[in-house]
Amino acid sequence: MKKSDIIEDVSKEDLLDQLQKMMTEYSNVDSEVTSLKQENESLKAQIAYLKRRIFGSTKETYKDPNQLELALEVEEKNLEDLQISSPEEEVIEVVKKKKKAKRKSIPSDLPRQVEVIEPDDVPEGATRIGEEISERIEFSPGKLYVRQIVRPKYRLPEEDNIIISELPSDLIPKCMAGNSLISQFIVGKFYDHIPLYRAQGIFKRSGIDFPKATINGWIRKAAELLSPLYKHIEKKVIQSDYIQADETSIKVLTDKKQGATHLGYFWIYYAPNIKSCLFTYDNSRKGSVPESILKKFKGVLQTDGYQGYHKLGNQKEIIKLACMAHARRKFFEAKENDRTRAEYALKKIQELYKIERTSQEKELSIEETYLLRQELAVPILKELEKWLKKESLIALPKSPIGKAINYSLNLWDELCQYTEDGSYIIDNNNVENKVRPVAIGRKNYLFAGSEEGAKRAAMFYTLSSMCKMADVEPHAWYTDILNRISDTKPSKYDDLLPQNWK
Repeated sequence: MKKSDIIEDVSKEDLLDQLQKMMTEYSNVDSEVTSLKQENESLKAQIAYLKRRIFGSTKETYKDPNQLELALEVEEKNLEDLQISSPEEEVIEVVKKKKKAKRKSIPSDLPRQVEVIEPDDVPEGATRIGEEISERIEFSPGKLYVRQIVRPKYRLPEEDNIIISELPSDLIPKCMAGNSLISQFIVGKFYDHIPLYRAQGIFKRSGIDFPKATINGWIRKAAELLSPLYKHIEKKVIQSDYIQADETSIKVLTDKKQGATHLGYFWIYYAPNIKSCLFTYDNSRKGSVPESILKKFKGVLQTDGYQGYHKLGNQKEIIKLACMAHARRKFFEAKENDRTRAEYALKKIQELYKIERTSQEKELSIEETYLLRQELAVPILKELEKWLKKESLIALPKSPIGKAINYSLNLWDELCQYTEDGSYIIDNNNVENKVRPVAIGRKNYLFAGSEEGAKRAAMFYTLSSMCKMADVEPHAWYTDILNRISDTKPSKYDDLLPQNWK
């Protein structure tokens, strides 16, 4: 049989059918290769991320490889002539010299223990002409002491009555622990992040052993007493018109199985305008949690891209802001995967932050900050948006750079919203800073003992964070407030807050 006869036996339909099958197989192989490439890029990104977490620095600072500084000159009174240098224009490099740190003087209010060292063999008749004084700060571990309260009793003349002073208010009547000692345990755990068993050991070295159950009972009683003040702070935060929100996890012991834990969450709300924060606890990370807390809130809500806040953003009474620091973090994590594109985005975001630093350094008013952002930040954001849309068409969606680009585009209106009001903040870092103490405590004491214990922790984290923001010595504050709160009317609770405390 001739070759031509074989070919004639195969119809055109069969050839087309075979060709279609080959194209389908090729398409499937091509799709599989693309999928494997994306999976490979994703795994490489995960490995790079884990290496950074284990071996690298956690700082997200980005330094432009060209070492260029953005020249921003802000006039004190006139912002109309303000211009930003374009990439083609000459850019001034600012070199900051490190100032030599001055040695701080020893505080004059510290008590002095004078030690006089006379020279040996001073001859008779020698005249003292002066002295050399050297000072060193020494430390003696804190020591327990007993506060002994003596109340004299008097019998009135010609009467059968006896008079005696009342005992000062105690947190726990007839308890061996004073308020200052209970405050020390609270500050130790929720401010200095020292687990109770360690605090117990410290006091044991001082000669007294407090049972852990007893300490927990003292803290529980303190929480009951301070609960109205905590509720007062919650009300003030919710009634403010600007809240930044975030959440973080905490392991909590469950009563279903001995030694088992489940994952609970601290939800943190920070009100920048009144410098107040609120920690709450819930065993869920569902969107219904912030929705129930903020159901009466009206104003600006700033969050990261977590979908749990999505419903709140759809409410007419709430203006939603996103966090530029979270967008920056995505590009920072994508540097190992696609350095060129990641560094372009990081450079643009860096320019936005330089504008914010200029506003802070010049102490501009809210109106001046708004004008500055409109003049400088808005053009940068428009340029960045155009670039993001173009790159989203060619970047692999599941690659780190693709995820970073899509994250920013999905939240773009909310990321740019901060430019519409000079009082808005570019990122959510304020509330993220409030989360850090929880992370430190989580490493030290690992878990909360119960759901109720986690709720008490949320309250003490709230009060301790307020002390830190107001630069108030926490032990002195807790001791004083525990002494006073029982006799303070709710209308005067504002006076007890750390920022108003005297």
